[in-house]
Amino acid sequence: MVALLSALRSRGVPASDEFLLEQYGALRRQIPLMYALMFINVLFLGIETFRDVPWGMSFGVPILLSLAIIGRAVLWLRRRSVLATPQAIRRYLRGTIVTAGVLSIIFGAWGSLLFSEAEPIRSVSIALYVFVGAISCCFCLQALPVAGYLVLLFGVMPVTVRLFVAADWSLFSVGANFLIVALLILRTLSTNYASFRQVLESRTSMLAEQERARAAELVAQDLAYRDPLTGLANRRALIEHLDTVLERRGSRTQLYLFLLDLDRFKGVNDAYGHGAGDRLLEAVATRLGALVEPAGQAYRLGGDEFAVTLDLGGNGHGLAIAMADRLVSDLAAPFAIDRFSHHISASIGISRFPSDASSREALIQHADIAMYDAKRMGRSRYRFFERSMRDALAARAVLESEMRADVGTDAFRPYYQPIVNLASGRIVGFEMLARWTRADGTTVLPGDFIPIVEECGLIGELMLKLLSQVCVDARSWPSELTIAINVSPIQFRDRWLSEKILAVLAQQGFPARRISLEITENALISDPAAAQRSIESLKNQGISLALDDFGTGFSSIQHLRMMPFDKLKIDRSFVVNVDTDEAAYRMVSAIIRLAESLRLSVVAEGVETTSVRDTLHALGCREAQGYLMGRPMSAQDVGAIFAVDGPGRFRGYNRG
Repeated sequence: MVALLSALRSRGVPASDEFLLEQYGALRRQIPLMYALMFINVLFLGIETFRDVPWGMSFGVPILLSLAIIGRAVLWLRRRSVLATPQAIRRYLRGTIVTAGVLSIIFGAWGSLLFSEAEPIRSVSIALYVFVGAISCCFCLQALPVAGYLVLLFGVMPVTVRLFVAADWSLFSVGANFLIVALLILRTLSTNYASFRQVLESRTSMLAEQERARAAELVAQDLAYRDPLTGLANRRALIEHLDTVLERRGSRTQLYLFLLDLDRFKGVNDAYGHGAGDRLLEAVATRLGALVEPAGQAYRLGGDEFAVTLDLGGNGHGLAIAMADRLVSDLAAPFAIDRFSHHISASIGISRFPSDASSREALIQHADIAMYDAKRMGRSRYRFFERSMRDALAARAVLESEMRADVGTDAFRPYYQPIVNLASGRIVGFEMLARWTRADGTTVLPGDFIPIVEECGLIGELMLKLLSQVCVDARSWPSELTIAINVSPIQFRDRWLSEKILAVLAQQGFPARRISLEITENALISDPAAAQRSIESLKNQGISLALDDFGTGFSSIQHLRMMPFDKLKIDRSFVVNVDTDEAAYRMVSAIIRLAESLRLSVVAEGVETTSVRDTLHALGCREAQGYLMGRPMSAQDVGAIFAVDGPGRFRGYNRG
């Protein structure tokens, strides 16, 4: 029996604090009711035996039991309003088990003594009172079955044993009935407690699963609204924020949307790898967040595009300007990534709600238009949206449409600007400059259409078409003349560039030695490996190479050392005032000395006055081009010049 009780008690130990709290909650509801039933049972049992047993047994014992019952009932009623800790609950439950055992022993012994003192017919009613009272207590203690088992053992068994040992067969049958019912009650207590545990564990598991589902939902929601690389909010979060602000439409609402595009980021990505590019994006995001928060919020839209929102009052334009200034200056500061210092910048377009747009789509579109205008103006700057920008963009769209239609036609023609030897005054070559004649007869200069051609991906097709026409035009010119042709940085993304150029020359039967390709430093920076591969292939076939716009890039000296250039072209920004500006004079002189030391010839661009020409000649510059030497002209005009003057001195040289 002791082993059985020990096993039963071990089953009553709570598996967790959650189970313990549920068990305690059930007992707080049931134990006061149990004590009420027990008090009534003791009261009626005392009244039933008042005349048949001594006064102490019919009055004294019920008083003592009633006081104990009332005391315990009050204690449990007070616990209903107390938030108990798991440690306190364990103490309460241990006290309840001990109390159940003590009261059951007293109640069972009292019932057994009453059974002995009463008449046989009253003995059955006493046994029934004791049994019913014990059974009622057991049902109230289903959440703590150990206490219920003690009630049955010490409360019912003494009377049941007295019924078994009685000489009367009817009393024996009642005791047998009590025993069977007691065993059923034991089984019921065990089953109900197991069901109680199972239901609670199922509910706990369900709650835990719900909590995991909520946590997973929060994680999924966070991923849906956050960029995984940088940790910034993403495009979806930006759209929802804009929709929220636009729905609010308060009279003092002023939302500023900044769209940022990183300048020169692709060069870092190509030169140092995507890993370095990702780390640079993370560094940009960190710097951007520090600049913007808490006044606004930063977003990454994808690639190297970011956004910033500022929710300001009606008088926040000055704050928006200050923020734009900080973004431009701070993002232009170097980023130290993997022992390298990367120099990038940001072009920023800004639109405002409600002054610039009344819808989310228009707000984003206008910021994008302003950003494009910032890039067009020279990058590393910001622009607020203006209506004229939209009109200019519409005009550009028309221009692009016409240009796409004209690329395959003769609307694009090569023009030629003379390159003259300063010592002899003789023409030594030409630079090919494209001209586009639109359907309405207007001529578009390269600076206006070349960026559009590059963005549309048609620059390679146009350049090869013009090269083919150059071969046709220059075939009858003096064979010592070279034709300089500009190569766009974008063209070096084509791994077959050199093969395509050589194929045009072979098809036209034009000598490769008469072609000089002019390459800017931007082409070398954006994809050095591809540029070097194409340059070496072209150089091996006899084409000469010139480094164009020398002095305006970041790594000119290194490029001269690494690439097999034949010529330097001094940018016109140094040439136009070389005769009056001491700094420009020293710069041009240094470039000429450098070229001499590297055995490279030099061409000065932008020569427009005789004073500049004479200064360059005095410095040792060999060749020059500019409006003083001649403006770009058609192939027919060039042919006419040579028909009159021959290959000698160019008659336009001395026009001044």
